[in-house]
Amino acid sequence: MNLQKILATPVHIPGRLLIVVMTALVLAAGILRLAGAGLPPPRFVLDRDQGSVDPIAYPPWRKASDWLARRKYVVLTFDDGPYGGGVDERILEILRRHHARAIFFLVCSHVTAATSRVPGEIAHAGDLIGNHSYDHPHLNPLKAAGLQQQIEGCSARIAALTGHRPRLFRPPFGETSPGVLQAVQSAGMQQVLWNANSEDSWLKHPDQILYWSLEQTGNGSILLMHDNPTTAAALDRVLTELEKRGFRFVLPTEHLPTGRVGNRDLQGVTG
Repeated sequence: MNLQKILATPVHIPGRLLIVVMTALVLAAGILRLAGAGLPPPRFVLDRDQGSVDPIAYPPWRKASDWLARRKYVVLTFDDGPYGGGVDERILEILRRHHARAIFFLVCSHVTAATSRVPGEIAHAGDLIGNHSYDHPHLNPLKAAGLQQQIEGCSARIAALTGHRPRLFRPPFGETSPGVLQAVQSAGMQQVLWNANSEDSWLKHPDQILYWSLEQTGNGSILLMHDNPTTAAALDRVLTELEKRGFRFVLPTEHLPTGRVGNRDLQGVTG
């Protein structure tokens, strides 16, 4: 019998055996799906584009469990705070209700007498504080001294307010260069960009922010948002809808081991 005839010969599987096999597969898939539900998120590394994260120590069974459960991961980030007027506290409260944590990239000139308590409140809530420059200029045209003033000036201010120097930096407008990156690394920080944008820096309606947040966020995304009233108004719905789509909110650790950008340890944790 040649191969063509063998392939054309129908294979008869007894009905009972087929039922047993299918039942076993369904049960195995169910067990695998649930196996990862109670576990903490996997560890992550920042992708080479610095705008997303990739899991490490991610065994095949865990990957299969996440796939079966449609479980995904996203890093939430908020730029340009503190805002004041209770907006920062409202964002923190919404994050708390969703057992979510985030990175707040602060502009240090926004830390005034009225907002000086906000950095401490962010740290107390278990969120991370990042450096977003001293007064949000375009960094690329600056010389080395200007870069140092913007980066180190803000880090020193954050350290004075919280007792900890920031380990993460996001350049204003997302504009970076080899010179900016070198200055960031020399200051002992990790540059963090994004690959999902809520467009909340210019949109004025919460429904629009919700749409773009859901449209752009994928598995492993770093989502850009801003510390402002419109985002605060949209945030509960954004997090609720992301949760419905299977997203878990993860947070990079402050620990930055020795190595090149793109090869830093990031630990996924949820609230």
